Amino acid sequence: SGKALVSLINEVLDQAKIESGKLELEEERFDLRAILDDVLSLFSGKSQEKGVELAVYISDKVPEMLIGDPGRFRQIITNLMGNSIKFTEKGHIFVTVHLAEEVTDSIEVETESSSKNTLSGLPVADRRQSWAKFRTFSQEGPNYPLSSSSSDLINLIVSVEDTGVGIPLEAQSRVFTPFMQVGPSMSRIHGGTGIGLSISKCLVGLMNGEIGFVSSPKIGSTFTFTAVFTNGYSNSNEQKNQPINNQSNSVSSEFRGMTALVVDPRPVRAKVSRYHIQRLGIQVEVVSDLNQGFSCISSGNTVIDMALIEQEVWDKDFSSSALFVNKLRKFDRGVPPKLFLLANSISSTRSSVTTSCFYTPTAIMKPLRASMLAASLQRAMGTGNKGKCRNGELPSPSLCNLLLGRRILVVDDNNVNLRVAAGALKKYGADVVCADSGKKAISLLKPPHQFDACFMDIQMPEMDGFEATRRIRDMEQNIRNRIQHGEVSVETYQNVSNWHVPILAMTADVIQATQEECTRCGMDGYVSKPFEAEQLYREVSSCFHTASIQNP
Repeated sequence: SGKALVSLINEVLDQAKIESGKLELEEERFDLRAILDDVLSLFSGKSQEKGVELAVYISDKVPEMLIGDPGRFRQIITNLMGNSIKFTEKGHIFVTVHLAEEVTDSIEVETESSSKNTLSGLPVADRRQSWAKFRTFSQEGPNYPLSSSSSDLINLIVSVEDTGVGIPLEAQSRVFTPFMQVGPSMSRIHGGTGIGLSISKCLVGLMNGEIGFVSSPKIGSTFTFTAVFTNGYSNSNEQKNQPINNQSNSVSSEFRGMTALVVDPRPVRAKVSRYHIQRLGIQVEVVSDLNQGFSCISSGNTVIDMALIEQEVWDKDFSSSALFVNKLRKFDRGVPPKLFLLANSISSTRSSVTTSCFYTPTAIMKPLRASMLAASLQRAMGTGNKGKCRNGELPSPSLCNLLLGRRILVVDDNNVNLRVAAGALKKYGADVVCADSGKKAISLLKPPHQFDACFMDIQMPEMDGFEATRRIRDMEQNIRNRIQHGEVSVETYQNVSNWHVPILAMTADVIQATQEECTRCGMDGYVSKPFEAEQLYREVSSCFHTASIQNP
C-alpha cells in the first residue's frame, strides 16, 4: 500500500510539473541495455506467475552508451510494460529497440512480428500501424532540429508488443488523456490512475520523440515511441572497441571463446536468446529441433559447450528428448555440452522435471537478461565468482551474506518505524538493536562499541538525525586526535585508531537538499522508506567496503 501511494503521488507531481512547464530532463551518460535489464527484473515475477513470455531485444546498431535522461526513459518503459503486464494473461510481451533508420531501411524490422512469426506464436497487432503517423517517417521529416553535430544524435524507436485484451475501439481516442481509463471496471480489476500514458506522452515529447499505438480487441496492443539521445561515445573508434555485452570484462572473459547451441523452432524467440547469450561473449548456433541439435554437436565442426533448449521443444515429445539425452551420454567426441532448459514459469518447469525423470536439465527462468544468465551459467558450469551481483540485480542470498551476524543500531522515535526497519534487517540475519532518540544513539555509539552500522532517522524530536550524527562524528574525531597525540592508548579502544561507524539516513524525503545535508553532517548514505532490497544492499555494501578500507 505504501509503494502504491508513493507511486500515485509521484505520478500526480509529474503531471503537475508537466502542466506548469517545470519538468526538465537530465543529461547524463547511461547504459540502455542495463536499464532494460533492470525493468525486466521488475516485472519478471509477475510474468513468471502468469506464464507470460517477457523478452527484450536491442539491435546491435544501438550504441552501448547514450547521453540523456535514463530515469525518465526508464519511466516510459516501465509505464508501457506495466500496462502490458496488467492486461496480458497469455502469450507474450516483447520490447524491441532499434535505430529509427533501421525501420525505414530494413524489411526485417517491419515484418519480424507477422502473425506467423511471433514470440509466443499468438497473433499480434500490426506494429507498423503504431508508427504510421510519425513525422520521423514522413516527408515532413523529424520533429527535432538537425544541427551540425546531428551525426551524434541517436534516434531510437522502441516498441512494446503484447497479446493482451486490447483496447476497445471506442476508448482508443482517449488513451493519452490524463486520468481517463477504458472503464471503471478496468480500474477496479487492474488498478492504476489512468495517468501513466499521459505522462509518457509528455516525456516522449521532451525527448523530441513521438508516441503511438495500434490495438486490436482480443488480439493485443503495440505501443511505439521514438526518443532522441546523443551518442555516449566521443568517436566511432571508441564505439567499435566496446564489447557487445554490457557486463564487466571479468564476466566476458569467463565465457569468451565458448559456443552455445540454441534449440528453438521460432525465429523471433531464437533471435532474442541469441542476443542475450552473445552479450556474454558466447558464440551462438541456432537449430529448430533436437535432431538438428545433435547433428550440430556431433559434426565436430564446432565444439558446443552448452545447449539451451526451449521448454516447448523439450516437452513436445519426451521420447525425442530421451533419445537426445541417450545420444549425448554415448557421445565420444570429448565432453558433451551442458544442457539448459529455457522456461517461462516455475510451475511448468516443475511439471517438466516430474515428467522427464530420466534426465533433468538445468532450468533458466525467463525473462533472459545478462546478469541472470551469467549467474545461471556460472552455477551450472562451475565458472566465475558465483556470489557476485551485476547490473543491480540482487538475489536475496547476497543481502543475507552481507548482513548475517552484523550488529546494527536502528534509531527512530516512531515505534512502528522501528519495528518495520528492525524486521527488514533481521530478515537478512542482522543482529538489531533499537533506540528511540538521537541522545540514546550517541550514548550507544560512543567508542569502543560493537556496532557495524547505524540506520538513523532524520526527523526526531529534541535532537534530529543530522545533529546526532554531527555529535557522533565529533566524538570519533576527538578520540582519533587523543590517540594520535598519545593521550590515550589505542588498546583502550579495541586497537582501532580510526573509529568511524557507517551511518545511513532513513528517510522518505529523497530530494537533493536532504541528500546534501546528509553528506554535510557526516552520514555515509541514505536509504528511502519503505526499504527496497536493491538500495539497501547497494548502500550497506558500500559502507562496509569503505569501513574495511578505513579500519584494515
